[in-house]
Amino acid sequence: MEYTKDEKTALWLDGLHIDYARRAKLLAPVPAPYALVRRFSAYAAAVRGVVGEETFARMERSLSSPAFMRGLLTRYAEKGITAVTYYSEGYPAQLKELPDPPLVLYCRGDLSLLQARMFCIVGSRHTPPAVRKLTEKWAGELARHFAIVSGNAPGGDEAALRGALAAGGKCVCVLAHGLDFVSPETSRNLVAEVGKSGLLVSEYPPETQPRGYLFPARNRILAGLAEGVLVVSGGEKSGTRITAERAYAYGRDVFAIPYQPGAAAGAGCNALIKEYAKLTDNLVDIFAAFGINLTAAEEEALSPAEQSVLAALADETHIGELSAACGLPQHELSAVLILLEMKGLIASCGGNRYKKI
Repeated sequence: MEYTKDEKTALWLDGLHIDYARRAKLLAPVPAPYALVRRFSAYAAAVRGVVGEETFARMERSLSSPAFMRGLLTRYAEKGITAVTYYSEGYPAQLKELPDPPLVLYCRGDLSLLQARMFCIVGSRHTPPAVRKLTEKWAGELARHFAIVSGNAPGGDEAALRGALAAGGKCVCVLAHGLDFVSPETSRNLVAEVGKSGLLVSEYPPETQPRGYLFPARNRILAGLAEGVLVVSGGEKSGTRITAERAYAYGRDVFAIPYQPGAAAGAGCNALIKEYAKLTDNLVDIFAAFGINLTAAEEEALSPAEQSVLAALADETHIGELSAACGLPQHELSAVLILLEMKGLIASCGGNRYKKI
């Protein structure tokens, strides 16, 4: 991969691990990024004032040794990483709209996905099994029209990516650390699959280790890349809330799955619906917002268990009666009832009683 002088300047600053705020100050007064390198002595006093003596000395040493940049580019190529900078032709236009756009996107996989329409799905680690199953299904359907964007946390994020992978691999996973690492370790296989069939993205140089404070910053990229965000689960103070708030601030559509009152896994979803998110219990809610018509093949089919429960429902049927009529244990029946509620086919009447809508 050949990089322009401006692209190399961005990679140079990133390779020196100069933080976002200081990089912005360094680049603000120059007409083009490479001018900072070409006229480094002229900008020396201003640079020293921004980064301090120790970092300034590292900058001088790196500029006097061609091996520094050559080493960076060689390592990236050996690791299968392509760097897309703010100054690259392939940089996503929607990220340039952000108040704090990433300077560099380190990528592994299908770079064409950076130019695709994107839709973000996020959920917490504590996403209920029935909602994970629904998320996989919806992600697969949405992947016919969008590249699905998410993180790599177990639960809702993982379900979104797996659903997209099963539908052909149109997915983008944004990591909160460098591409040399996988966190949590349990997502290693999933991350590898995304790197082969979809696209892995990070704004951090590959050697950047996972740190808790990096995740909130990562969430702005999830929100910024996408045309809309679906929150499938999350507590009131979870990371999914941060992604939703960023998306709302950026003018993106925010959707959230509703939960029964008191359900801890969905407290954040219900709170978002009260404030600004669109209550979403079927795909029509999302597709309609983007002017996409569902074809007959895309209409949501009911599973055999869902069909059985729906057929057995009379007016305000008790869960015990349904369990006996359908031959389903109550713990399995509860998951089916949640799915049917989300699809808008049944309603809870209280007291473990349900009815058709």
